[in-house]
Amino acid sequence: MEAHDIRIRERILQKIEMLIDRIEFIERHLSDAVVSDRILRKALYKEFQEAAEAATDICALIRRMLSSSAQDDYTNLDYLVTEGIIDPETGKDIKSVNGLRNRLVHEYDGINDALHMLQCNGLCPACAGSQRRCWYG
Repeated sequence: MEAHDIRIRERILQKIEMLIDRIEFIERHLSDAVVSDRILRKALYKEFQEAAEAATDICALIRRMLSSSAQDDYTNLDYLVTEGIIDPETGKDIKSVNGLRNRLVHEYDGINDALHMLQCNGLCPACAGSQRRCWYG
């Protein structure tokens, strides 16, 4: 294995560890009280943002390891699905996670905290499951 591939694999493992850490934090702290606790809510949004970024970074790194130039998040996901690296359900899950991340970061149409907390709760297990299915086999 080439040194370049080893470095990419090491980065993928670092990103997986980050992803799992962020999801576990969210799962430990997500509760009905979050909607009324601005500090915790913002902390959870930040953790979710970092989890989403780790998931899409993993996809970009895998694409690079396949000697294909990494592109935008959605194109990378489509490529990995087309190549059979990840299944279509996993690609859809990660796109949903990335879409919510974009809504939270850019505040498209304002933020509905109650709705976004429900979405975080639903997407974190999907993201964790997707990553474990994809990267651990």
